[in-house]
Amino acid sequence: MSEPTPYGAPGARVGDPPDPIDRRFRWKAALIGAATDLGCSIVAGIVLTVVFSVMAGPHADATEEMLEQMGQSWPFLLISMAVGGGFTVLGGYVAARVARHSFLKHALAAGAISLVLGTLVFRGDDGPYAGVLALLGYGLHLPLALLGGWFAATAARSQRKS
Repeated sequence: MSEPTPYGAPGARVGDPPDPIDRRFRWKAALIGAATDLGCSIVAGIVLTVVFSVMAGPHADATEEMLEQMGQSWPFLLISMAVGGGFTVLGGYVAARVARHSFLKHALAAGAISLVLGTLVFRGDDGPYAGVLALLGYGLHLPLALLGGWFAATAARSQRKS
C-alpha cells in the first residue's frame, strides 16, 4: 500500500543541465566594452562642452578661446574625469557581461583597448593640470575597468543564486 503513485511529482528536483560556457577569450566582448567606454565618453564630452559653453555666456569671445579656458578650468576637468571614469566602469561591466565568464580578464582587456585608443585619438593636454590629469586618468583607467568587471561578476553570482 505504500507504493508511490506514478502520477505524482518526483521527489528529486528535475531540471535541464545548464549549457556549457565556452571558456575561450572573447575579443568581441572586449571590443564592445571598449566601444561603450569611448562612445559614451565622447558623447558626454560633447554634452559637457556645450553645457559649460552655455554657462560661460555671451562674454566668451571666440570658440577656440572658450575651449582653451575650459581646458584650464579645474571644475570642468574634474567633472570630465569623473564622468569618463564612470564610463570606463560601464565599459568594463559591459565587456564582462557580454563575455559571461572570466569577468575581470575581459574587463581589463576592454580597459586596455579603450586606454590605447583614447590616447591615440585624443590629443594630449598641455594645460596647468596636465601632469595631475595624466596621472589620474591613465593611472585609474585600468582599475576602474576592473571595478566594472567586479560589478558584473557580483551581479552574475547573485543572479545564479536566485
